[in-house]
Amino acid sequence: MSNRSSIRRTAGAAAGALLALALSLPAQVAQTPPVERHDVTVRLVLVDLIAFDKDGRFVTDLAPGDFEVFEDGKKMDLASAELVRLRRGGAAAEPAPAEGALRDSPFVVVFDSINTVQRMLDRSKPEILAKLVQLLEIGRDIIVFELKEDGRMELLQPLTRDRALIARAVDKATGSIWVEKAADSLIVPSIIDGNTPIRVEGMGTVGYQESTQMAFEAETRRRFEKTINGLLGVMNIVKDIRGRKSLLFVSGGVPSLSFTRFFEGGGVSDTTAVQSQVAAAKVNDPFKVLGKKTYRTGSEIFDDLVRFANSHNITFYALDPDNYLRYILGDIAYDNFPRAIGRSASAAAGLKRPDEIAEIKRNELASLRTLSDDTGGAAFLGGSKFEQFAGIIERDFAQYYELSYAPKGKKADGKYHKIQVKVLRPGLDIRFREGFFDYTDDAREGLAFASAAYNPGLFKDIPFQARIVPFAVARDKYVLWIQTALSARKILGEGAPADQTVLLKFKLTLDDPAGSSGFLSETAVPIALIPSFLQRVRNAEYFGWNCASAETELKPKTYRATFAIYDRALDRMGAVESSVEIPEVGTGGAPKVLTATVGMLFKTDKAMVVPFTIANDDGTVDVPNRKFYPMAVAHVQRGQRAGLLVQIGSAQDPRKWPLTVTAARVGGGAEAAALGASVVHDEWSKKAGIGNVLYELELETLAPGDYEVTFRWADPGGGVPVETVLGFRIL
Repeated sequence: MSNRSSIRRTAGAAAGALLALALSLPAQVAQTPPVERHDVTVRLVLVDLIAFDKDGRFVTDLAPGDFEVFEDGKKMDLASAELVRLRRGGAAAEPAPAEGALRDSPFVVVFDSINTVQRMLDRSKPEILAKLVQLLEIGRDIIVFELKEDGRMELLQPLTRDRALIARAVDKATGSIWVEKAADSLIVPSIIDGNTPIRVEGMGTVGYQESTQMAFEAETRRRFEKTINGLLGVMNIVKDIRGRKSLLFVSGGVPSLSFTRFFEGGGVSDTTAVQSQVAAAKVNDPFKVLGKKTYRTGSEIFDDLVRFANSHNITFYALDPDNYLRYILGDIAYDNFPRAIGRSASAAAGLKRPDEIAEIKRNELASLRTLSDDTGGAAFLGGSKFEQFAGIIERDFAQYYELSYAPKGKKADGKYHKIQVKVLRPGLDIRFREGFFDYTDDAREGLAFASAAYNPGLFKDIPFQARIVPFAVARDKYVLWIQTALSARKILGEGAPADQTVLLKFKLTLDDPAGSSGFLSETAVPIALIPSFLQRVRNAEYFGWNCASAETELKPKTYRATFAIYDRALDRMGAVESSVEIPEVGTGGAPKVLTATVGMLFKTDKAMVVPFTIANDDGTVDVPNRKFYPMAVAHVQRGQRAGLLVQIGSAQDPRKWPLTVTAARVGGGAEAAALGASVVHDEWSKKAGIGNVLYELELETLAPGDYEVTFRWADPGGGVPVETVLGFRIL
């Protein structure tokens, strides 16, 4: 459900366990008793509405009694109905007029560089910028994103009213470097007659398809997947802004995943056509977290995108910068797609004719119209698109009516509810969202995680650092050591009291080299931060939270890891992306460092332990009479020692190799200083070819600052030394 209002939402019961390490000593803070608080949650459905007369002018004198609202056919009691006027530029202190409330409302612009032809976008940029300047003149702050060709959504310009910054952001938008996606995806298959494997690229990966049809479908699926996930990511960022959110989507169209029309006949059986439809649904569907069936059609996924927009008062305005007439007539299409011609005379059907390519393009543009119409917006297509856009700037973007009512259910039911609004005054046209999906907290959380996995760069509400260290157990078998560094100040907010348990959920998505989700894609771990712990570490630079996977088989390749942390109570998300290099083990060759991890060492009274076993729940490592706490960032207090856990892959016993350690100040200015290092515990498996060594590093002589610390193991047999360099910061 949209716009759920609350005085304050409290966290539920604590779940999971946390063993954390503060990386700097907190100052003593006086304890104060918590203030008694009673929390109330109010559920309201907000419906924004545009009303205009037969001349297209916005109607400003409607009263609450002029509206009737129905949910699933049942008339609802209006809680409020007011005219909202958006604040004009420079009107920060302007009093609200009697006929409406003043409110700030940002305007979101998304440039689609996946489905938009670069030369067409460049040609239209002056007109687009002129219309955005008009929006600035009526007081709209503007934020600009770009959906890049690799599927990532990039923030080109944060919220601003500065014309120069907006112009710079518009100029950055690139569009697709290809001439025309619908035709270009067929060029190479046409040349090689569809019988040779075709190299296709997408999401930074390379695969091979074996026919014209398969290559075209694969490219279309990738474009569809990137577009849907990118738009969901942006909507997750702006969804909590109060009131009506207007989003201008500058795009050449959303791909359609229905291929039967273009590949039936000509020797293509009905079975193949059905398989084409099934294959079309094999995309990264972010809405599967709602309990949807495994494979769905593109239209079903697209409907869920529209429902998400409607559920959060997000209205789409779509603008195609291309010339719509290029796709209307076959001879014009022929002129634009000459390289796609060359269809075999014996083929009765196939995506080679210009009129068929034109039909595909018209379907993609129809998706823009559907996205706009079904969210209460408008689509600007064809030769008069900029005149149409200019005509509604004052009507749609300066004011709107906001209606509210209490929904039928007292809590979210996870179902879609249809909305109907009637205006009793005759002769008016109205536009409003026609329904909402009443998302449960679990569904909201799942969709937020899905967006973070696809577009981690958008989510910065909870800043943190994280990494995966692959800890080798045997050949192709690893434990993934997950290490994070969090800040209590940033989790709580500056000056916020640490008087309540904070419940977070951590999720790791690991993608394999082919671009599909890996084995940890569904791993989520709860984190409970109790008040006493938060109070103790709130002045620390970081505190560590770590865990480990079970033993897992992985091939030695580079993987993409996305870490996400979600605060359900405040609906906040933070995400970090990194690459994970899985090293080769037990294949012979020169010795090498497999893993090097810095941490803190503490004495224990446990002499009988299984050494170098990583605890799944807190990521610590036990050796006799010592416990090692890993650190995601090597920040150490001045005067303290640190631990270093190293894995060396070698066919010879590395325990006999002497270690030398030197620290050089980043930026130079002094000679490298020698540091002491003593072995705490070590072991070597000849069968696996893995040596584990835990050292205690003597860092007391280092002054505060950043250092590059070099660790070098000399081979007594005269072989090439083994070396690794780690960054340290002395606080």
